Amino acid sequence: MTDMTKRTTSIQLNAADLNERGQLSGLQFDARDQHILLCNRVLVEDDATAIGQPEGATERSWFELLGAGVRIRKELVVEDGRVHGAQLTWCGVEPENNEVPLHLSVNGVDLVRPATKFAHPQCRHYYTSDWAPSHFDNWFVVELPAGALRSGINTIDMWSEAPWQVMVAADSELSRGSDPPRSPVGRSARSLDNGVSWTPHGLGQKHEISGEYCIRVSLDQHQREGFYRSPAIDVTAEAAADIHRRLTVESCTAEWHVAGVGTVDVRVRFADTPVEDAPGWSDWLAVSGLRGQWPTPAGRWLQFEATLGTQDPTRSPALQGCTIGATLQLAPGDEPRARLAELQQGAVTRSSVAYTWEEPAALADLRERFELDRVIAGAPTEFAAQLRLMNWAYRIPIEPLNPYAWRYDDLPQLERDEEGEIRLLGPYDQPRRAGHCLHCNLTLIAALLSCGYPARWVNISTKHTYGHEVTEVWSNDFDKWVFLDATRDYYMVDPHSGVPLSLRQIADRVGDVVPQPVTWDRPIPGQLPGGVSPASVNVAYRRPNHGGPVFADGAEHDMLMIGHLQMPLRNDFATRPHPVPWRVSSNWGSSAFYCWSSPMFPPKLEYAHTTDRWQDWEPALNRVQLTLSETVETGVLRIDADTVTPWWDAFEVRLDDGAWQTQTDSRWSWVLHEGVNHLRVRARNRALIRGPESRAVVYLTA
Repeated sequence: MTDMTKRTTSIQLNAADLNERGQLSGLQFDARDQHILLCNRVLVEDDATAIGQPEGATERSWFELLGAGVRIRKELVVEDGRVHGAQLTWCGVEPENNEVPLHLSVNGVDLVRPATKFAHPQCRHYYTSDWAPSHFDNWFVVELPAGALRSGINTIDMWSEAPWQVMVAADSELSRGSDPPRSPVGRSARSLDNGVSWTPHGLGQKHEISGEYCIRVSLDQHQREGFYRSPAIDVTAEAAADIHRRLTVESCTAEWHVAGVGTVDVRVRFADTPVEDAPGWSDWLAVSGLRGQWPTPAGRWLQFEATLGTQDPTRSPALQGCTIGATLQLAPGDEPRARLAELQQGAVTRSSVAYTWEEPAALADLRERFELDRVIAGAPTEFAAQLRLMNWAYRIPIEPLNPYAWRYDDLPQLERDEEGEIRLLGPYDQPRRAGHCLHCNLTLIAALLSCGYPARWVNISTKHTYGHEVTEVWSNDFDKWVFLDATRDYYMVDPHSGVPLSLRQIADRVGDVVPQPVTWDRPIPGQLPGGVSPASVNVAYRRPNHGGPVFADGAEHDMLMIGHLQMPLRNDFATRPHPVPWRVSSNWGSSAFYCWSSPMFPPKLEYAHTTDRWQDWEPALNRVQLTLSETVETGVLRIDADTVTPWWDAFEVRLDDGAWQTQTDSRWSWVLHEGVNHLRVRARNRALIRGPESRAVVYLTA
């Protein structure tokens, strides 16, 4: 006789399923072959924590000037010289309208990089000032021939008869740019006699800097190791949008499907809750041979971690998926009396990278001194309040940031008029306010954070000449990230729905109109000589007051620079002014930045940390994901609530038409009454900002 209280389950998860909500570090999802592999790019550099203008340096003295008799040398240590390909990249300046080549030697292999106007005439940002107000330093790229690199120390020499320039990252900036500070490595030197003698000291145009030339190698090879972490997986295979039956998992089996060359080590843990940071999870258990069986696990929820590794950087193991099975014992009793009629909620996703948020309390003084509560008082929506803060940052007097010790308090200036009111600037003669774009946007970010709104600084610089610093804020009203720019007091929306857009969404729309992927040698202006416009990219500009132009006639649009996105993974500059992410002086390429790339905007070679996963770049915030489960007591459900909420303080719970109650645990009981039961849950942060409501409707029959 068959035991009707028992059943078995089988769950098949492929690599796309694992990628959807998993966390990947040093790994990438290959959509073409449907594998999770080790990342296939390694950047070798030792200058990124100190790049930029050193404190006290003037007249571009942190650039080495090539010319007659001058050679520079850089040594880079490559752990493993086995590569599919390699590119040499360096930060520098080519002379205006240059026609003289740059010579390079890599481990004795001589190369000639012709003048850009001959080799890459479409890249006018290298040799003219056509696309920028001033001639700016850029990242140059040369493909290295096979066999040029080797394991260990690689010696790179550069020289030219023309005054090419190469940036020097000063050792004096290492203490500001890294935490803990990195030590000097002494791998750069200069010769003034065509390579007869070399000195590692007195680099730069004034012969006064000790440091490293900003010369790097990007290797087409797999990283040595990568790490995958799954979300909590319900081994019972019950529908997530239903009330979970009361049952016991008698046993669980799992097998991981792997191909390729290398190692994959797996471990698992179990719990009776899907909330990853809740108490009650078992210890991690190692899996032998990629297959495991566990009698009476500690709960119905399984989570696994997989470490992928290789000893050959030209090959990678491939995680293809996993199969999970379970034998279940259903609790005896009648059919469930509680029935889920409705469940409205957003999924909780966790970024693979940790972001450090400034505490709103650390900016309470700024909020009080500048009377920001008066600024947002009466705003009909949260987003309207955020727009008011943008207009305030657009108009408040601002002083420059100290580029060597970042503090929000350096920026907004409190000035009062004759009536004692805080003075605001404007109206301006042009849409753009004066001053550095970063200064007003950091001021906006500080104001948003002080009021409890998660906001971050993002650098846009796809155009390959210069960049622009802007803001993104998490909007509970729209359940998404939204681009704001205090430099011009505007944002972008979908022209049809009016919904504000994130930078990633704008980048996708720019990518739709660009003929080819945008790389250093295929810049957008070279592909689209006519530029871009809101109509061509399918966006609309919006100012909070809905009046006045955003760009003056003939001005270039910021969309030329939106595609590649860069941001530091922290905004706690009020409490931690070091390390500085960027010295507000020169090109980007700092190791503090995390970058967005896509098929139409491939990774920039000068950055080490990049992602094409929206889960990592745009993690959803302030949502509450509910799991409803039966208990031994009829008419009582167990609620498990999960959230990713910066500065989380508590959940607020409302039953039927009752008052909101505070719940500080991720689990509680819901006592049902006969008939229709309503549950509403929202997350609250320490600044008393509430996220969107998650709602459940349950019927209980007699």
